[in-house]
Amino acid sequence: MKTTYIGAGLLAAIASSLCCIAPLIAIIGGVAGTASAFAWIEPARPFLIGLSVIALSLAFYQAYKPVVVDDCNCEFPEKKSFLNSKGFLWMVTVLSILMFSFPYYSNNFHPPVTVEQNDSDSTKTVQCTFDIKGMTCSGCEGHVQKALLPMNGVTEAKASYKDGNAVIQVDTSKVSISELKMKLEEKTGYKVLDHKISK
Repeated sequence: MKTTYIGAGLLAAIASSLCCIAPLIAIIGGVAGTASAFAWIEPARPFLIGLSVIALSLAFYQAYKPVVVDDCNCEFPEKKSFLNSKGFLWMVTVLSILMFSFPYYSNNFHPPVTVEQNDSDSTKTVQCTFDIKGMTCSGCEGHVQKALLPMNGVTEAKASYKDGNAVIQVDTSKVSISELKMKLEEKTGYKVLDHKISK
């Protein structure tokens, strides 16, 4: 019974951060377009964390509840498997805490992208703000910036999941806004809803 609680707790913990884990796995696996496929899980995150905490609490109760001893003390306690051990329970609990907090440190796993300052035409450089659907954490921000910065003509890119947008400095003589939008959607899987251009 304790193994069931441990498994449920771990699965709920992993699922609670799947919206942030998927983009990182997608980048590593080279299938970045599928990165936003788990964005729908983000609203359920508090419930999944709660489910994980309840399941792990029940597992701790099972592991540490007092054992009733027979009067004759005749039976030897049976040896527990590693999956039913307290050590395994503590390992899963630590892993679950790491999964809960993954959105807060996931951006550290995105390699930094440097932009070579090229001969951009300042008269053709504009600031474009893309409204993006699907970003849920700082890891998503890193994913968007990593997709935008290497593009020809992009000199700056700053994404914000809280604002749901990315602000880009782009030389329109090198890349069109529609091409930029198409490449961003293709590389990240996020949907660009609208854009605003300002000088």
